Amino acid sequence: MSENKIGKYFKYAIGEILLVVIGILIALQINNWNENDKNKGYEKKYLARIQSDIKQDLAELKRHFKTDTLNLDTHTYLNRFFNSDTINANPKIVLSHFYNIGKLNWFEGNNIVFDDMKSSGKTSLIASDSLRDKIQNYYRLFEEVIKQESLHNGSIKAYLDKTSLVLEYGPFIEIVFPKRWNAYYGQITQIDLYNKLNNLEEHKKKILVENYSSIKAQIAYNSLIRSKLYEKGMDLSKSIDDYLTEK
Repeated sequence: MSENKIGKYFKYAIGEILLVVIGILIALQINNWNENDKNKGYEKKYLARIQSDIKQDLAELKRHFKTDTLNLDTHTYLNRFFNSDTINANPKIVLSHFYNIGKLNWFEGNNIVFDDMKSSGKTSLIASDSLRDKIQNYYRLFEEVIKQESLHNGSIKAYLDKTSLVLEYGPFIEIVFPKRWNAYYGQITQIDLYNKLNNLEEHKKKILVENYSSIKAQIAYNSLIRSKLYEKGMDLSKSIDDYLTEK
């Protein structure tokens, strides 16, 4: 082979190699574009599902706020009833409040989508660092709310157990049953139940008042931490809306 032909051959070989390399780079770039498009699609779907979960959380929290208010009203009313000899109380109202005692609020929430993303390592699909941090902070507080609520509701149960030591609950339970299952049928009325509460010994009334005040504190603690989650949820929901609109 002449020197001239060898030079042409190397030029041709180098050109072929460059074409192959350029082709590979173009293919990789196209693949990256496709992957980015897929990831953006997954990101939007996950964010839309997280947004749906948060809106359900907010609706649930609103219901709990209403129940918290009613529970605080109930315990405040009964505290005033047991703490005053001059209160002009309606027996039906007193009993209606009495039957509201012991109703606990439990926040369940919806964290399935986020847990799925976390366990499968897909939180990185959320391209915005600030939005990803907000979501993670929201669900950290989400878990803390459930934890704190469990502790406070446990305390409420303990205070309710103490009240059962100074007050006979049997008649109050039996009166709600129809004749067939009412052990006190024909022997006790709503007025009798009212008088049973109104005529408690003073030391027993004090025990009830102290325990109802302690229960109020636990209800207030629950409501306070739920309100923090509600604020974070509102802020996060708006951030997701803004982010998806920009996309």
